[in-house]
Amino acid sequence: MITRNILLSIVFGSACSLTASGQIMSDGTLPPDTKVTKGMFDTYETGDKMYWSVPDSLFDREYSVTTTILSAPESPNRGSETKYGYAGDMIGPIYFSLHKQGDEVWMTDPQHKRIIADPASDFARIAMLNPQQRIYKRIPVVSSGEGRTLIEIGNTLKNFTLFSMEPAYYDMKISMRLKERDRISDVKGKKDCLLMRISRTYKNMAIPMPGKSAPSYEGNWETGVCVSLMPKNPISVKRGDGKSYFEINKSVLATDGTLTRLPVIKRWRLEIRPEDRERYRRGELVEPVNPIIFYIDRNFPKMYRKSIIEAVREWRPAFEQAGFKNAIDARLAPTAKEDPDFCMYDNHYAYISWKISGMSNAYGPTPCEGRSGEIMGCHVGVFSSVMDVVQNWYFAQCGASDAEARKTVLPESLQCELLKMVITHEIGHSLGLEHNHSGSSMASIDQLRDNDYLNKHGLGTSIMDYVRFNYALRPGDKVDLRNRRIQLGEYDRWAIEWGYRVFEGDTPEEQETARWKWYEEQKKTRPELAFYDSRDIRSQQEDLGNDHVAVNTCGIENLKYLTSLDIWTPKSLTDEQVMKGRFRALSDHYNLWTGHVFAHLGGYYYEEDYSAGMETGKPRNPARKVSDTPEYMQKVLKFIQDYVATPPVWLFDAKLTSALHLDRNKEIKRIRGQQMDHFDNALQRIGKAKDAEKDEASIKSLEKLLNDVKQLKEKAEAAYKDM
Repeated sequence: MITRNILLSIVFGSACSLTASGQIMSDGTLPPDTKVTKGMFDTYETGDKMYWSVPDSLFDREYSVTTTILSAPESPNRGSETKYGYAGDMIGPIYFSLHKQGDEVWMTDPQHKRIIADPASDFARIAMLNPQQRIYKRIPVVSSGEGRTLIEIGNTLKNFTLFSMEPAYYDMKISMRLKERDRISDVKGKKDCLLMRISRTYKNMAIPMPGKSAPSYEGNWETGVCVSLMPKNPISVKRGDGKSYFEINKSVLATDGTLTRLPVIKRWRLEIRPEDRERYRRGELVEPVNPIIFYIDRNFPKMYRKSIIEAVREWRPAFEQAGFKNAIDARLAPTAKEDPDFCMYDNHYAYISWKISGMSNAYGPTPCEGRSGEIMGCHVGVFSSVMDVVQNWYFAQCGASDAEARKTVLPESLQCELLKMVITHEIGHSLGLEHNHSGSSMASIDQLRDNDYLNKHGLGTSIMDYVRFNYALRPGDKVDLRNRRIQLGEYDRWAIEWGYRVFEGDTPEEQETARWKWYEEQKKTRPELAFYDSRDIRSQQEDLGNDHVAVNTCGIENLKYLTSLDIWTPKSLTDEQVMKGRFRALSDHYNLWTGHVFAHLGGYYYEEDYSAGMETGKPRNPARKVSDTPEYMQKVLKFIQDYVATPPVWLFDAKLTSALHLDRNKEIKRIRGQQMDHFDNALQRIGKAKDAEKDEASIKSLEKLLNDVKQLKEKAEAAYKDM
């Protein structure tokens, strides 16, 4: 690095000198109108210029940039709801480094995709000849001295992509930025970050909908930009198994020049205080140096706030299993009076935002830095209309066993319990966990209807599965509310322990060895930790239990029961809209539940074989493909005969469709099309299985199954024609 003093005068307006030879800005050299903000970089604003005074100690460090939407323009086309573009949305983090090179400061893109096992090897020296960082921008040095360097940064902040919304232009549905309207309205400095409020105007991305024109408009976006200093030392890298956690991929360059892939899990920084290390090793619970705290948007309705805190705290037992107490919490975002230092767009704060939208969804992101996979700058999003979909799900899945589900407005306590399920799942994602669609495949039909069993084991082993409520329950079954919805399970607690526990060892390498030894022992002996192949029949979404025929029979019988009740005559337009949503939920669940059973036709179980041990988290032997028994396949065919080849006339009852002003023929056509798709997909799977089979007896069995399914399809087609 080259450091030198530059004699340079900068004239603002009427020749006011801001710098002089060998000195950085100081109180004696500032023009009267200069605004000074002290912080990580001292910031100087005068006229239309902005400067950063960068301490030399902060060169060759890494920084993260996030842009948070503080207010967004209202789209005139409210029919096209998008997932992003709401207050609280965070873009990034994006990372950069600052390096001083002669009379320039280079802003670069740090590269961390490659790990060199032996920096002294010949292959490592060759690899290091390639550029290690990509240059974003070269910024002239205005002045340097006294251990600081001055650069003009205002133009870069306004016009460089890194600090704008352009990296997410498609998600935000924006196009051209009107640069002349950019305005930096506020700058705040902290010891480890700078916070800037920037107003930008964009034209929208006009995407026409079928049969509609797309209006063009200009919208003003208020954004909060946070530039924060990254920790000097990254957390240790933990290898993933390709399933349990979200991962980033790295390449490891070995001494012999070979490259291997290293999947690195995403996780938060949970560290043990030096004085607590011995206690931790003895198995005592210790508090981490910096617990994970989620702050709750004050725009959340008051009735939901407590349940959000409870949802986040549901993860505490999992962290206790990993050796940490009070490792995670949630708090209502403080007001400026309560905590003047709190800032929603400071990316040191994890945040849960509430979005008024027709989007029936929520999301839990895992933004991380590239050195180690450390999660940072996390904003969870919850759309207000997610409450519509979970209430409809609960009605379809538990309405037969819980009369409260049939009320037009669900009781507040029930609404809060449903929202807790959503939030707990999304927080699991933001802790790094992937979906595990195998978690719902453990319990039998009898266990799912047994309150004592459910108290101990829950519906499934993972809240990261797409299982919602206990649709195995029949009218008259007595099961606690907490046992009617999915809870944090044994798999979830295990996954947090595997990702966050500090295992025994004096070095990170020794700790990784111990961690993987523990992983292999656990996987071999605990079937509840199963994470089946995505092709496995047991890894379906929205399913429940270890017997699709038995459980989904209960589910469809529950739907029939609900259509038979005297609840389908709305008393107001509001009632009608609610009941239409619930009717749609019934038809959607009918299609889901028949689909789960159809998957057995030509489908397989993929049984993991641990007899030869494991390597990098996977059994050395390939998984064995196993088919259903002939006896179970007969149950599958009977289910399809009873519930598909015999159309669900109860779902198309004219009294029901007339009361809700629904087009009965249109509904019949929709359901028929879905079931014919199930038949076609099943026939295709069976055909492929037959073509791949070599055993003569198995081929004959598959040929017979193919004919049986074709006959059932013909019966279904004929039955629908008669409706």
